[in-house]
Amino acid sequence: MKPYFPIRRRSYLPSGMALAWLLLALAGTARSQTVPHAPLQLAGYHYREIIENADSSARNLPVVIALHWMGASPTSFARYVTGFSRPVRLLLVEAPYPYKQGYTFYSLSPKNYYDLPADEKMVILLKEGERLSRFIEAATKKNAPATKPVILGASQGGDLSYVVATRYGHLISRACPLLATMDNRIVTQAGKAGPTSPPIDAFHGTADPIVPIETARRHVQTLKERGFQARLHTYEGVKHDIPDAMKADFIQLITGHLANP
Repeated sequence: MKPYFPIRRRSYLPSGMALAWLLLALAGTARSQTVPHAPLQLAGYHYREIIENADSSARNLPVVIALHWMGASPTSFARYVTGFSRPVRLLLVEAPYPYKQGYTFYSLSPKNYYDLPADEKMVILLKEGERLSRFIEAATKKNAPATKPVILGASQGGDLSYVVATRYGHLISRACPLLATMDNRIVTQAGKAGPTSPPIDAFHGTADPIVPIETARRHVQTLKERGFQARLHTYEGVKHDIPDAMKADFIQLITGHLANP
């Protein structure tokens, strides 16, 4: 998977002016977000915390839990989920299994998750979803947000966002799976949506070669048939990536949700 990296023109400033701009940028960053030098640990996961638009000592901030895609890390994935205009505490979870320069949420050794039969994959999905639910419970207890956390995940992280939303929906207030897939049996076997089931907003490119758009449409239709409040946001010509337009849309959606939970 090749993440979307927008090309930016490089500009050059005289050294004195460059230093002034750097100091201003650092001052703004200090006010808007805090990134620990080392990962934190909670409920069996490493994670990184970013606080936007609030002081690092702020309490009861809204919590957004972000799950990266395969081969990424909390640090490399942060650029795709930061940029909120309201106070928020972002918890970027590190997947538990090392993979290349990053991590994966599904073990690839001694058996590769992607080579397994569908039944075995579903068992792993449910196990990892249950494991993640314990992290959400612990993070909620630790940070005491005014409303339940939002979960946001891309690709593998999006798969698990679906699992959490349908199996552990009472722990979250909204789910945003990006570029994601799931075994529809996870929904149909879980029973119908209940009063604590969160809204689910899926975001997907129409040209995704890894998870075809029709697959995403079937997921959302299955969710609706089981009584879930589900929507699919599509992006014409976008592949298995998070372009700026998609990011802007889910940031705006989550911001509005947190302002009016």
